[in-house]
Amino acid sequence: MKKSQIILAAVILYLLIMVMGGAAYYAYSVQHDARQARIEQEAQDEAAEHKAVQEKAAEQEKKPEEESKEQRTSKRAGSMEVETRGGVDYYKHPWPVKPPSGVYLRPFVAERNGVCVFKSDIYYFYEITDPAQTAWIFGDRLAIHAGGQTTTLELDPSKLHKHMASDASWLAENYVMNADKKTLAAYRRIAKSDSAYIVYYKVGGKERRHDLSAQEIKRIREMVELYDTLSQP
Repeated sequence: MKKSQIILAAVILYLLIMVMGGAAYYAYSVQHDARQARIEQEAQDEAAEHKAVQEKAAEQEKKPEEESKEQRTSKRAGSMEVETRGGVDYYKHPWPVKPPSGVYLRPFVAERNGVCVFKSDIYYFYEITDPAQTAWIFGDRLAIHAGGQTTTLELDPSKLHKHMASDASWLAENYVMNADKKTLAAYRRIAKSDSAYIVYYKVGGKERRHDLSAQEIKRIREMVELYDTLSQP
């Protein structure tokens, strides 16, 4: 074989090798790019799935909290009566129309659209047959003794509600007001105590003392707990 033919054959072989190598590299590049794209897509799909799982878990965690508040409210209000007037829900314990002669704390809670108010209700009832013979007191103070502390509330006589039976067999005095921080703190001390008593009186005049029963303390505790539950966001 001539030298020129040998050189030509070598050139042709080299070109074939180059072409085959280029084709192989191109095929490898295509496969590599496809594999890389698949890996990236799988990673994106996995990230999206993980995010969806987290969002669902967050919703599930939030829902029990909302349900828990409703359940707590229902539990706290279990022994109470709920009356709605003018879009306001009033949570109250059932009290007798004519209790034994004495002075009572009958707090209740008013709630509307998430706004909650603790209402202090001071009720003095007197029957003419009561041996204490305190009759009208026209009180302007209430002293609350609980938890080793005494809280004296000043009452506005212009806001005193007075009632008397047509035959004068009984009478009642009643104050209802929004509880301020001082008043609410006194109710909280009652709620945490095993015993407490109150004294309703007029400065320089008559007074009436009442030792709260276990049921009364329990009711005050339930009302404080309901107020705290309804006040939560």
